[in-house]
Amino acid sequence: MPPSLSAPPRALLDRLLDTPATRIHMMGAGGIGMAGLAYLLSARGHRVTGCDAGAPRTLAWLRANGVPAATGHDPAHLDAADWAVYSPALAPTHPERAAAAARGIPLFRRGDVLAALAARHKTLAVAGTHGKTTTSAMLAHILRACGASPSWCIGGELPPDGAPAGAGTSPWLVVEADESDGSLAGYAPFLALVTNIEYDHMEHFDGPEGLVDCFRRFLAQAAGPVLVCADDPAAARLGRERGAATYGLSPSADWRATDLHPSPAGTRFTLLPPGGAAPVEVAVPLPGPHNVLDATGAIAAAATACAVPPAAAARAIAAYRPPRRRFETIADARGIRIVGDYAHHPTEIRALLSAVRQAGASRILALFQPHRYTRTLALGPDFPPAFRGAARVLLLPVYAASEPPLPGGTSADLLERFRADPGAPPTDLCPDFPSALRLLPALWQPGDWVLLVGAGDIETLGPPLRALLEESPVP
Repeated sequence: MPPSLSAPPRALLDRLLDTPATRIHMMGAGGIGMAGLAYLLSARGHRVTGCDAGAPRTLAWLRANGVPAATGHDPAHLDAADWAVYSPALAPTHPERAAAAARGIPLFRRGDVLAALAARHKTLAVAGTHGKTTTSAMLAHILRACGASPSWCIGGELPPDGAPAGAGTSPWLVVEADESDGSLAGYAPFLALVTNIEYDHMEHFDGPEGLVDCFRRFLAQAAGPVLVCADDPAAARLGRERGAATYGLSPSADWRATDLHPSPAGTRFTLLPPGGAAPVEVAVPLPGPHNVLDATGAIAAAATACAVPPAAAARAIAAYRPPRRRFETIADARGIRIVGDYAHHPTEIRALLSAVRQAGASRILALFQPHRYTRTLALGPDFPPAFRGAARVLLLPVYAASEPPLPGGTSADLLERFRADPGAPPTDLCPDFPSALRLLPALWQPGDWVLLVGAGDIETLGPPLRALLEESPVP
C-alpha cells in the first residue's frame, strides 16, 4: 500500500521513490519526457506501466525496453497502481487524472518526479528557453563517448534507436530540465547550466519576471559548478548574481568560441578554455552559430563537472548526431530537400533559417504550425520577421496542446500579421494538412529546401511529403 496521503507532497514522493518495486502508472507516456522518465523509473526497479492516446513510435520503444504501454486512456489502467505520474499535457479533468484523485492514488507531475529522481544522482542539469535539448544531448554524447557511463533523460529521440533516456553505471545523470511548468525550480543538481532565458510558456508564467525567477531558483540550488551563456543578457545577468562561469562567443566568456569557419557541413572553431589552457579545435557537424554555442556549453560542462579533457570532448562532438526533429533531413531527392525541425519560438525559427542558409539553401519554402494559442498571441508580431529570407510560408492551424482558442492567437490572426509586415515573405493560410499537401507540389522547384517547422504534429507530414516528392512532377 502507498504511504499515507497526509505526508507533504515532496516527502511522499521521496518515500515512494525509495520504496522498492512500487507500481507506477504513467499517464501520457508517449510524450518524450514522460517516456524517458518511465524508462528510468523502471531501471530503478519500479513496476511501471504507461498509456497514451497516440505516439505509437514512443510507445513501441517503451515496450521494447520492458515497460508495458497501452494505446488509449482508461481509468482501469490505475487498478494496480500505487502511485501515478501525469504529463503536463493532460488537464485536471482528464479521465485518468480525475480517477486517480477520486481514488486517493498519489499523483505527481512529470517534472517534479524527474527533479526528485535527479536528487538521487550526481546530476548535470541543462536548462534554457532554447537549445537545452541539443546541449544536453551533446553533453550525454560526450560523457558516453569518453567512458563516463552516465544515465540520461532528454526531451528528444537520440540516435541510433530513438531513445530519450538511458541507464548508465556511474552516478552521473544528464537531464534536460524543463521550465515550462515551473518544475525547474525543484531541481538541486550538482551542475546547473543555462543556455538562455527568453519569455515563453505564457500558459504558466504571468510575465517575464516569473520565468526569470524560476531560473534564478534553479541556479541558486546547484551544489557544484554553474555555467551560463555569456551571449544571452538574461542568463548572463543571473550568472553574475550567482558567480557563475560563462561560455560563448563573447570576448568576456570564460570558455570562448572564436575563429569560426562555417560551411554547409557545419562549423569549425577554436575553443579557448579558461586559465590559459591550450586552445582546442572543434568541428560541429551541424550548421548555425547556435550549435557552436551548444557545443561550447556541453564541452565546458563535461570538463568542469566531470574532468573530461576538452580535446577528448571535441573529438566526441565531431561524431555527434542530433535527435529527431532537430534539423532532421526527411527527404533529399530530385534536387529538393525536406527538413523537419522542432523550432516553434521566433528566436528558434530565425536560428533555423540561418542554419539552412549556411547549409546551402538557395530558396526556402516553410510550412509552419504555430504551437499554442497563448504563444501565438503573445509573440505574434515576432513571427513574420523570423521568417524573412523564406520564399513562401504556408501557415497551418495552431497546435492547441489542450488550450482553447484565443482571439488574436489563431493562425488566421497570424496571417494578418504576416500581411501587415512589408518584410515578411508571401504567406498562405492552409486550413488543414491535406490542403498544404495539395498546394506544395505546385510551388517547389529544384534547389528548394522545404522546412516543416513546429513542435506539434506537423511531423506527420513527413512521410506523405516524401511520397509526393518521389511521385509528383517537379516544375
